[in-house]
Amino acid sequence: MSRNRIYKATCRMKIDSKGPLRSKENYQFGFYDPGMIREMLDEFGGDYTMYTLPIPQSARELRIAKQYLYKPEVQYALVDKNKIVFVVLSNSPGWMSALNHLGYRVESGDKANKRLKSAHRPTLLNARFDKDEISILEVDSTRFTRYDFENDDTLSPYFRDNVDRLLDGGFVISTRLIQKAVENLPVYEPQTNDDSQEYYFDPRVRRNLVNYLLRNKAWNVRIIFDKGHLKGNAFAVADLPEGIDVICESGNIKKEMFYDNGFRFLAEPQPAKTKTLTNEQTMVNIPKLFRKSDMQMWLKEEYIKLFDDVKSGTLLSNWRSIYQRTWKDKESPEENEERARMSYIGYRWTSLGFKLTDSPWLANNVGVRHADPFKKNRVPVPCAVYEQVISESLARMAGEELIVEQGTIVRSNELECHVVNDLDYIEMYDSHGGPDQDDFFQLFYREMEGKGQHVGYKVIVARSPNGHGEYSIFDYVPGEWYPKSHKADGTEITFPKVNNYGWPKRLSEAIFEGEVAYKGLPSSHEPKKHRTGPYTQEDVERDIQIAMKGGNVGGYVNAAITHSSTIGKHRPNPLCSLEDAIDKCINPDHELDVVAIDMEAKQIMQEVIASGKPIETTLWLTRGTPWYLDEGQEPILHDGSITKTYKTFYEMYKSYRDEVYTWTQQNCRPPEIIHQLGARMYYATLNTLREFRRLSYDANGDINTGTITTKHWDDIYKSVTRAIDRMPREEDKHDYVIGLYSASIKVPTSQGAITDQLVMNNKVFPYLERALQFYGLANIVNYHVDSTGKVSIRSFKNTEWWYQDSNGDLHKYTSPLEFQKAHAKDSPITGSI
Repeated sequence: MSRNRIYKATCRMKIDSKGPLRSKENYQFGFYDPGMIREMLDEFGGDYTMYTLPIPQSARELRIAKQYLYKPEVQYALVDKNKIVFVVLSNSPGWMSALNHLGYRVESGDKANKRLKSAHRPTLLNARFDKDEISILEVDSTRFTRYDFENDDTLSPYFRDNVDRLLDGGFVISTRLIQKAVENLPVYEPQTNDDSQEYYFDPRVRRNLVNYLLRNKAWNVRIIFDKGHLKGNAFAVADLPEGIDVICESGNIKKEMFYDNGFRFLAEPQPAKTKTLTNEQTMVNIPKLFRKSDMQMWLKEEYIKLFDDVKSGTLLSNWRSIYQRTWKDKESPEENEERARMSYIGYRWTSLGFKLTDSPWLANNVGVRHADPFKKNRVPVPCAVYEQVISESLARMAGEELIVEQGTIVRSNELECHVVNDLDYIEMYDSHGGPDQDDFFQLFYREMEGKGQHVGYKVIVARSPNGHGEYSIFDYVPGEWYPKSHKADGTEITFPKVNNYGWPKRLSEAIFEGEVAYKGLPSSHEPKKHRTGPYTQEDVERDIQIAMKGGNVGGYVNAAITHSSTIGKHRPNPLCSLEDAIDKCINPDHELDVVAIDMEAKQIMQEVIASGKPIETTLWLTRGTPWYLDEGQEPILHDGSITKTYKTFYEMYKSYRDEVYTWTQQNCRPPEIIHQLGARMYYATLNTLREFRRLSYDANGDINTGTITTKHWDDIYKSVTRAIDRMPREEDKHDYVIGLYSASIKVPTSQGAITDQLVMNNKVFPYLERALQFYGLANIVNYHVDSTGKVSIRSFKNTEWWYQDSNGDLHKYTSPLEFQKAHAKDSPITGSI
């Protein structure tokens, strides 16, 4: 702990007046908006700022945190994981004043801070409904099951006692709610707005987004109304019973947050993922799925496919990243936004009619960026998907009349998720960390070889995060859907083979057989205390005090994965499940619990040290927890399978990166017309080009990295736009930026690189785009927004130009070069200067 660290709240997000949601550096977050905050601003006006402050580590810092907490301009505050969040509304000072005025109520409770996050969390869809606009049907957990849990004596008491899991975290909504919320997406007309910070926010992206949202099946939804806060994953269904808009199990409605004046609807798409990537936890806990030779083969094939796509010019960025954000605490909002903006440059470039291979910097940047997950040791796994696994009951609630036999699993293509028998879903709870219906799983379709129970076509299911023995194996049902993968040469892969020998005992089986028994968190041995009354600053103070006591979620998870990789056995008497430990650290509600979790993490590491077994070097260097070691203790390290595999992965990444760079340097060039048009201003642009590269090298050390992550880069790019804007006529500005583009290709950097990075960024690219459109080299997109908000879009290119000379005579030109030659005669800038 540093006694002298700078301890002050910093801005994370803001809204100025009626503007869009922005970061502290003024980047706009696409189409995202905090719906309830926007409602408050519409009512009271003024500005919104969200500040964050780390959890205090000393009495001095605690005093500072309390001073912030009781400032009159703070609308509300809450503890969120390892930080305190303060929400400030300039025109509505006073604790909870704006929320209460609009009809929202937040009651004190263990999860009040978690519910209150809905007020400022940005989402793609936001809508408000009057009280008579939504009808919610509440059902009990057994409403849609085929089993008679109450009267069937053949069912184990275990199933009867846990039927509440069948619909936990899942519900169904009418597609009407999605359609109305989609209508609230902002419409932006680039031709009437010069705000460069809103640059990529255009109708083409909006149209793609709307189509995607209307097709999407699964949603993370929050509905706040007078009975409470309904949260979970919901399936959008078009044909719910007449007069019904939502069907949910009563227990899904939480009681800490209420809205008395209607319904507040917030939603984020939760689509199925057609590709799953390796992660360290699953590799450690289910090693049979991840042989080193297999993973190297998977990665080699993926690199071949990526490189082929680079060369063909068909490798495009994930355009969904233009408008979707994850809002992870470990990611900088500014860096997240910059990645989206770079994706948008690629989108705009190809929309203009160019290929990625026309730009050496874009082709290299996009090609290498696609391999970023591989650089982080995240390898695509063939014949595997990342989707929700839901109960048969929830599928039936959503209108899928499926009958899934016990021990099997099938995919619902309609809901885009996997479905298991209700009894299996209940049984899965202990072997997957206590999941509910809004959790996603990795599903591996494999042929298991060997002897015993698990032989043949199987589906192995694992949740992330996972611990030792946290997985399930289901029978594949012949004739049902299964994923297919392909090698680089087109060879189809289905059901890769794995050995069924030596798999760890499933955690639920170990618990059932008495090999594992949880001691229980301290709070589980005490009478449950319920906080009551309105949510106040005192609630925040209490949560801060609990968070200060401990609860290092990363330390606990890392200790657990180190134990699993080193000892590889179930711990007979753990404190609690991995999921409970994570939940208590992220949402602490009891001082003794977080202290006990930290002590348990230390005990886990001490068991690893006492075993005398060596720890994987890579795991210790990336996930090591030296603070859990006693003085003088040193871990024994060795380069095991994971360490050796990762070293191989990195060498493969470097080889691919270098191969892409070399190919794009040798083969990617713009059309010759760029240099022909650029010749007029070629020499005039050289000083600007040299200064840009000097500043870039000073800022980044290497122009070839393409890293654009700081405000410093924006200032460098603005120096280029100022040079363009100094040109006296619009025609001269167009010629200047094309001249810059041509010069950047013709003049290598001091390292000998050919790069057009100078024009391929969100500050300079709009100038290049207009210039290329002006000369008929690029598509022009025409937008029209009618009174209903509908956007119509058409594309065309300039094919003729009219110019009035100094004598007043009007001339028509059909060649861009002849047109340029004609208008250049009247420019105060003459010749190729």
